Amino acid sequence: MDRINRLWTALLTLVMTLWLHPAWAQIVDVVSPTEMQAEAIRSPAEPYFSATDSIAPGTLDLISAVHRAVEWHPVISESVVALQRERENVRAARAGYFPQIGVNFVAGRDTEDDRGGDGHVVQIYASQMLYDFGKVSSEVDLAMADMQRSRALVLQAIDTVARDTAQAAIEVQRYQALLQSAEEQIEGVSAITALVQMRSDRGASSRSDVLQARSRMEAARASKQRVEAELNRWRSTLQYLMGSRDRFSMSMEIPDAIRHACEVVSPEISAVPEVLIAEAARAEAMARLEEARAGAWPTLSLDASVNNYLDQQYVDARALDQNESAVFLNLSMPIYQGGRISANKASGVHALRAADAAKDAARVSVMQALLAAQEEASGLSRSLSILNSRERAIAETRDLYRKQYSSLGTRTLLDLLNAEQELHQARQEKNNARYDLSRLQIDCLYNLGALRRAFELEGREIQGVEVLP
Repeated sequence: MDRINRLWTALLTLVMTLWLHPAWAQIVDVVSPTEMQAEAIRSPAEPYFSATDSIAPGTLDLISAVHRAVEWHPVISESVVALQRERENVRAARAGYFPQIGVNFVAGRDTEDDRGGDGHVVQIYASQMLYDFGKVSSEVDLAMADMQRSRALVLQAIDTVARDTAQAAIEVQRYQALLQSAEEQIEGVSAITALVQMRSDRGASSRSDVLQARSRMEAARASKQRVEAELNRWRSTLQYLMGSRDRFSMSMEIPDAIRHACEVVSPEISAVPEVLIAEAARAEAMARLEEARAGAWPTLSLDASVNNYLDQQYVDARALDQNESAVFLNLSMPIYQGGRISANKASGVHALRAADAAKDAARVSVMQALLAAQEEASGLSRSLSILNSRERAIAETRDLYRKQYSSLGTRTLLDLLNAEQELHQARQEKNNARYDLSRLQIDCLYNLGALRRAFELEGREIQGVEVLP
């Protein structure tokens, strides 16, 4: 008995020593940008742009721009790696169906009786689950739901990058068209200025007319510079989306798959990534509920072990030899855990209801965005024909005013300049409406989950993942 008391005293002293040791003190998190930067320098990341990232000289079409963006963008890389992680988690969950084999090494002092002494044992054990009322299967279902969610997140990343790239490319097209309109305005005002200068040289126009025409010329040039600045900004945005530094110009063509994207009568949104993510979240909630229900039932397993005693004179004199083996059925079941099991089941029910509501909310959000884009696109489509007719009428009026000013003198210089300015505004309104419509068509494709088909991404391998319909 004294020996046992001394042993308990020694164990208590050891535990208190470890508890009071500074290494077991509370750890305080420290956030230091300097240390983080130093760590980044020690582990440099890959360069943002690759030396091989180049665009062939000439024009770039919309589909090629999207292909370049999805083939390198790190947002997609992140989602693909997350999918690979979830795939391994499925393998880990399925491992519960297979035998679990391990080894233990036990060393200590045995105080079974007065002949107590040191004991060293090597134990090899194995356990095979026979029936667990769905515990392992619910873990597999949970891992599968997480993997399905990761797949939907990959599609969402691809669609988001494709949408952002397409809209940036459309903005480049917009400002290329506006730049051409600005150049046409400069040509028109330049022709008026030359005409006024010629009339001034002949004494038919005053000096103020010449100055007024030159003022309009400077205003047109300033407007062109603003357009060029916006064009360069959107080109830079598109370059970063594609991972390239090279200069380029966008083709002005809009693919046929985009032109009528908003004209869908009965939209189907089940393939939209947001809806797929919500569906996976519901499957995850269902798996967690089944896991909580299975936790209240027993688990039957077949267990086996082999012990090898390393001491020549083992303390247990009843042991026949140094090896000892056992095979037995093990039935384990929780009896009382402070209400944890019932709380887990109630939590699972609430999580499932929340997932159902989240799925409905996702469908409503996607449908609302789609219908809003369709209505706006319908209005812009109707206005485009009106804007085209308006541009033609103003162009004809401008030409008529110019003839009346130069030959008959029935029009003033201000009439000519205002007509030229109005024509320029009509061109701007038409171009803005046209490319606003293209952006809305991209939004329609995004909310229909049809971007991958429209940009020929289905059937392609994107960063190690094959995208299928």
